[in-house]
Amino acid sequence: MKSWLAMFFCVVFLCTALSFAVEQPDPDAGKSTTVKTVPIKPAPPKTLPRETRMRATGKIIELSPAALRIERNVKGTVETMYFPLVKPPDKIKVGDEVGVSYIAKDNQNIAKRISKVTKKKVTPLNGAKTAVAAPPVK
Repeated sequence: MKSWLAMFFCVVFLCTALSFAVEQPDPDAGKSTTVKTVPIKPAPPKTLPRETRMRATGKIIELSPAALRIERNVKGTVETMYFPLVKPPDKIKVGDEVGVSYIAKDNQNIAKRISKVTKKKVTPLNGAKTAVAAPPVK
């Protein structure tokens, strides 16, 4: 009988506890939900397209502080190129072989950098014998 009585009190306790749990008001019911606003950043400015640098190598035929004219060989034909200069060149003169780095802008080739081309001397390796022309065979 004592065990039945203990089980009865346990069941009553659990039912009472469950009834208090069900009747509790919602803790979030009184709160209003706020939405955080994030400021929109302005779009970054668009970058200009990169300049495409091209290169031409040729012999100077005309040189002035404002312009440069070179002559170059392209696939067996001679081509003359005209370049307005941003700054006057120094240490080059008419007749020099030069390399011109330029950009095409507004249908003009504008020279950005001019460098003198130097021919490299080919030397034989150490211990290598130089070729000697053999006399013709009779």
